Order: sequence, then structure tokens, then C-alpha cells
Amino acid sequence: MIKHREAVSGRKAPVGAWLKAGCVAGFAGGLAEVAVMGLYSGVSGLSSATILSLITATFTSDAIAFGPLGAFDGLMIHFVLSVAIGAAFGILQYLIHKNRGTVSYPLVSVTGTVILVGIWAFNFFVLLPQINPAFVAYVPLVPSFVSKFSFGLSLCLFVRFVEAGGRVGKARLVLATGRN
Repeated sequence: MIKHREAVSGRKAPVGAWLKAGCVAGFAGGLAEVAVMGLYSGVSGLSSATILSLITATFTSDAIAFGPLGAFDGLMIHFVLSVAIGAAFGILQYLIHKNRGTVSYPLVSVTGTVILVGIWAFNFFVLLPQINPAFVAYVPLVPSFVSKFSFGLSLCLFVRFVEAGGRVGKARLVLATGRN
């Protein structure tokens, strides 16, 4: 099992560093989802704008969702939810690791992937059929699963941001060099 120090100084990272790292990792996961669904849309002919408008329709009226800014609103909603999921993940990882001296990539990877697959299953089989059946009818299961799985894998970056004390500039250096 590969383990890394929690913080550059070797001290336990404060909850704020975990929260910031979770937010950044959530945004990265949201980008991964957009990339996967964008790629799928490009090869399948599925409309990315329609997917984004359907996200908006989950929270607003169809008039707003399919209006001139509906797709943009859907993208913003997607990223807000992604960052919120990342923040919750950061707090969860803080609670899991608060009594440990190291952060475990495998533990973060498994919990991130399991949580995001669970969110996907809940959304597609429980929540969305009730509140937005058009989304479930339009977006195929497999690409949506792969996109959510990619989000979960993107949370692996989370560990690097914690190692950098939640600082994005320092995290870039850690990601590039593999050293603190």
C-alpha cells in the first residue's frame, strides 16, 4: 500500500486544507465528467447542450432550462454540485484520516469511486426518475456511469492537494514532481 505524508511539514493538515483540497478535487472531478460526456456527445451525436439544459430543468422551469442560458446554467449547476461533493468528500476524508499519520491513495481512491458510483446509482435509479425522467430517458446509462466513475477517480488528486496544504500552486509542483 502506497502511503504519503499528510502535509509538507509532516504535521497533520488542518480541516481547512482538507476542505480546500476537496473543493479543488471536486472541480477536477466535474471537469472529468464534462470531458467524458463531451467526448461521448461528439462521437454519438448526443447534444451536450440538451444534457446541460436537462440539468437545469431538474432545478428550474422548462422555460428557463431551454431558454438562451439554459445550457450555461446547467454547466454552472454541475460545477456547483461537483465542488459541493468534493467539499463533503474532503470533510469525510479528514474524519477518516484524522488519527492517521499518512494519507492512503488506495483508501481515497476506493472511497471516492464507491461514493460517486453510489451517487450515480441513486440519481439514475431513484431520484431522477421521480423529478426529471426526461434526463434519464435522454442520457444513456453507460456513458453517464463512466463519467461518474471518472469523477470518482479524479478524487485521487485530492491526496496531492492535501499534501500541498490545500495550496493549488504548491499542488501543481507536487503533481509535477511527485515530491513535496
